[in-house]
Amino acid sequence: MTGRRTVLKGVLAASGAAAEPGVLAARPLAGRAGPYTTPVQLRWLGVAGWEIVIGGDRSILFDPYLSRMPCRDRGGMLDPTLPLRPDPAMVERVAAQHLAAAPELVLLSHGHFDHVADVPQLVARPAWRQARIRTVCDETVRYLLTAMGAPRSRMDDVIQVRGGEYLQFDGYTVEVFRSLHSQLADHGCFAPGRRLTPPRRPTVLGDLVEGETLAYLVSVDDGPSVLLMGASNFVERELAGIRPDVVLVPMSSHGAVHRYVERLLTAVGNPPLLIPTHHDDLDTPLVANPARLAASVQPTAAKELSRAAASGSRVLSPRHLRPVAVTTALS
Repeated sequence: MTGRRTVLKGVLAASGAAAEPGVLAARPLAGRAGPYTTPVQLRWLGVAGWEIVIGGDRSILFDPYLSRMPCRDRGGMLDPTLPLRPDPAMVERVAAQHLAAAPELVLLSHGHFDHVADVPQLVARPAWRQARIRTVCDETVRYLLTAMGAPRSRMDDVIQVRGGEYLQFDGYTVEVFRSLHSQLADHGCFAPGRRLTPPRRPTVLGDLVEGETLAYLVSVDDGPSVLLMGASNFVERELAGIRPDVVLVPMSSHGAVHRYVERLLTAVGNPPLLIPTHHDDLDTPLVANPARLAASVQPTAAKELSRAAASGSRVLSPRHLRPVAVTTALS
């Protein structure tokens, strides 16, 4: 894929429902127009989690967190002392009803509960037993997954990274970038830390520590490229000069990060399509009624992105579990 980006047409559609028109944008294919040879769908799983569906039947998961377990104290603050209690029934229900296929890759940005707590169950699903599932993560997350009981067979397939890797797969590539975690108002971070050896089995939210935060650029052959981030911060010099077609922009706490949104969009060339993510409340169940689930989303996230977006960019607000289809390039 070479050349400058042009406007794409796509849809925000629910399975079995009428398509709702949207406007996407991406880098054009060299010397041609029309439908991508490889269409891509993006499905928001809530928090920072996404499924990328390539060609209709190949899946990549990013930070899949489906349990939505209680995580706040009475004052509404994240409480690292609360028990770590994934919801196996909810994880299985969402996976069975909404995920397209067994994932080829599970990309993990860092070790916090709302990014990795459900991964051991997902990679061990009986329905996916025959599929090869490779997990891409840093050393800390690898140890945490082991401590949470991820199957040994799956852990043998972990690709341990630290940023800088450029990985070739069948039909797409994955670039790994060093990144940073969001900062709270006082410039701190929830559950910081690293693990250099396997810890005891985690029992509270704070046992799942950050590790090294990573970002990923998934570039599909004859399809769009998608930048995935798990937190509202980044290393500017790492991302400067890349030109993704779609950026999934985390919009959790970033008031302590200098001009976060503006610097990010400038660093990656004012991408054609911006989609806010990590902007819901972490604990409203994914099977809640639509009005309640919609109310869990911060309404200011898309507005903030729109204010910062360049004139050639579009902002699309995702809906939980409903796919965004990136299908057509027009030159």
